Amino acid sequence: MFPKSLLTAGAVLAAAAAIAAVPGPRQDEAASRASLRLYPVILSAAEQAEVSRGKIVLRAVASPGLKGKAFEAVGTLPGTLDEVLAVVLDYRHYDAFMPRIDRTVVTDETPLVALVELHLKLPLGMSRRYRLRYSACVGSDGFRVDWVKVPWPEVPPSQTVVDTSGHWQVGRTADGELLGLYHVYSDPGRVPLGMKGLAASLSKHDLPKVIEAVRSRLRPPAGPGRYKD
Repeated sequence: MFPKSLLTAGAVLAAAAAIAAVPGPRQDEAASRASLRLYPVILSAAEQAEVSRGKIVLRAVASPGLKGKAFEAVGTLPGTLDEVLAVVLDYRHYDAFMPRIDRTVVTDETPLVALVELHLKLPLGMSRRYRLRYSACVGSDGFRVDWVKVPWPEVPPSQTVVDTSGHWQVGRTADGELLGLYHVYSDPGRVPLGMKGLAASLSKHDLPKVIEAVRSRLRPPAGPGRYKD
């Protein structure tokens, strides 16, 4: 049985606002390693039971004062912390296993921080693209990877989203299992008439698929051809 809260020690960024203020990924990495605890993951009794059975819990997260919506998915992950971290940081191959991602371009990278251009392929021939700054914070018992949207002036508003941000948090439960939390906030901006319901459904229901994708990447199915290189 999982505890109602999961507390692990790791290195986290001082604040998301501080991340966004930095012009590029070559920031002071010593600051990004500032030692702070990861946030507790609170699970209800029903959610604990679901996660214990290998299910993925999906829930809405309040975003007061913001126009977009936030959701998070929680589930256990196989493998070691290093193996999970390697998959989460494998930005160059997100198109091989992450849902909706058609192509990624890593424009700058350090061991902890990367600028990544994501190209999304959506239903009905729609597409979106935006640039994210990923910042990884690694501790002995877990890790956290935060991302924020950064300017990409060449992309017109109709081809991107107003805002998106989020984080991965992975730590150990009292039983030694790895518990992953995937949190995403998104404000798609103006959505074509009749597509708002679809846009909301995609942003919400794709989250469990991300955890499933990471699970599959950690335990790839037998046989060639499942993933692109």
